[in-house]
Formats: sequence, structure tokens, C-alpha cells
Amino acid sequence: MPDPDSKNVVVLTSTNVEHHLTLRLRVLLMQPYLEARNYKIDIVQIPRAKAGRRELFATLSGYDLVWIHRQTFHFYELRWVARISPNIVFDFDDPVGYSSSKFANFSLKRWLKFRATVRAAKAVLAASPGLVDLASRWNDNVHYIPLCAEPEKYSMCVTPRAADEPLRLLWIGGRSTFKYLEACRSALEAIGLACANVELVVVGHAELYLQHLKVTNLKWSVAVETEQLARCHVGLVPQSDDRWTRAKASLKPLQYLASGLPFIGNPVGVVKGFSQGGTNGFLASADQEWVSAVRKLAEDEALRIRMAQSGIDYVQRVHSADVLAPKVEAAFQTVLA
Repeated sequence: MPDPDSKNVVVLTSTNVEHHLTLRLRVLLMQPYLEARNYKIDIVQIPRAKAGRRELFATLSGYDLVWIHRQTFHFYELRWVARISPNIVFDFDDPVGYSSSKFANFSLKRWLKFRATVRAAKAVLAASPGLVDLASRWNDNVHYIPLCAEPEKYSMCVTPRAADEPLRLLWIGGRSTFKYLEACRSALEAIGLACANVELVVVGHAELYLQHLKVTNLKWSVAVETEQLARCHVGLVPQSDDRWTRAKASLKPLQYLASGLPFIGNPVGVVKGFSQGGTNGFLASADQEWVSAVRKLAEDEALRIRMAQSGIDYVQRVHSADVLAPKVEAAFQTVLA
């Protein structure tokens, strides 16, 4: 419930309030800083049914600001919200106006809801430069707030590799991103043929089998992910080049860098930014570019460690809650002022 002595904020999200990853990265990690500065934050899961939504919107009158996490709305729903609490902030980390699976990533329904939501917002928090560009078409108050690294989840230290230890390449992902790993098959086979003492660890919900490169397939769990981030040496970020990947705020390179792993990935979207010109990770398109990157990291442990430490420094400098939470409050102030 709103507090008359605080700046009252309600977070509307369609995701599971207790377990959803990006809700933690976009909202929960910012909450302690905001609450210390006299913000009172309530988080509410949006009902699926229209009637339930109307009932929810009717309860928003006491709030100073409505913080919408990822969810987009029809224009008439936004009118309901705006009549009761016009200070809307829209926060998104995926190009929710597109589809990751449809032809040319286009979905008219998604696009219309996305455009309506961005137009209705008094401020937009976008998690990638590509998302900033999308939102800026219909809103002049767009703030770049990248994904936040969870300080307790990642080691923020480099795992050394023994002289006779294989170089372990790591890929972590779900069913929706496994297609990108599959598309990288020829490069992985080329790595297996060209590089000795290299193996691949796949953590997810699907399995990959290669002829020339040893692969260990592990079913994803929090424990397995944590264990493999601690024992592997290089992260992989294969991606296609389309509207979705060019705009989305990819979590994989952030996970790898925060765990002391330099990465190799396609030069698409935020991956280029995370690479920092080859300081934190190598960009590769052709098979031989992937082979060259793996060979460099396999043969030069000092280089791998330097890149890993540079990645850790980058995460602390750009993706920590201490840096990002004040930027979120500054965006709120543009609305509340």
C-alpha cells in the first residue's frame, strides 16, 4: 500500500515475482538503493484476464509512479492506467515489439502494443543501445540502463588453468537460444580439428554432439551453472544477425565476464560492446576466426588471464548496482519533477 511520507512506486510485471531473472536484474537489485532514498516499492504480478487487469489498475491511484517491467499493453489499457496514475516508466531488456521466431522477427500485434506503451510512458529504461534506438522513435526521454550483474551470483575472479589442463569452452543457454549454438557447428568442428586439448561444455536443456570436438552435455540447474562457470575458461556467445539479436540485451557475455571468463562471440548487438575492442572478448564470424580466437586463448594463458581481469573490471565499472541504481533514480526524477 502507498505510504504518504514516501515516493510510492508500483512495479507491474507479468513474470513470476519470486523467480524471474530479469526482474531481479532490472528491479530487485535497484530496490535497496531506491528504498534508502525514500522510495517505497510494491511489486505486483499482472493478471492475464482483462477483468483482473481493470481491477488492478483501479488500485493504482495512490502511487506516484508506475514502473512497467517488460510488459506491453493495448492503447485502451494504457488509458486506464494513465487516468489513475499518469507517471508511467517502461523498462525493457528484450525487443518485445519483435518476435524471436517469426519471419523477419515481425509481429504486428507485438509491434502495436510496444509502440503504444513507449508512447504512453513518461520515461523509458532500455537495457541496450539497440533498444534505446527503438524506443527513441516515440519517446524523447529514453535512458540507457544496462543489465545489472548480481554480486553474489558470480565469482568476480579468474580461474587459472593448469599447464596440462584442457581449455574448456562453455556455452549456457535455453531451448530458444540453442539454435545459435547449432548454427555454430562448423566452427566448433573446425576448432576440434585445429586445436589440441580443447573441449566444450554445454549447459542447457538440449544436447549437442560433434565429431571432432569433445562435448560434455549437462542439464541446466543453478548448481550446475555455478559449478561450470567456476571450472571453465572461455565463454561462447554464438548468435544470428537479425532484428531480435541486434537489439536484445544479451545476458551471456555479462555472466561470463563476471565469472572471470573472456568470451568469443559473433559481432552482433551488445556483444560488440562487451568485447570492448577485443579487450574482454574476441569477435568472430567465419570459422577460421573462431579457430584463431580459441588458439590464442589456448596457447597464451597470460593473455586469457589479462582479458578475464579486464572483463571483471568492466563489469564492476559499468554493470554494478552501485552504478546503475542512481541512474534509475535520475530517470525517475525526470518524471516526478
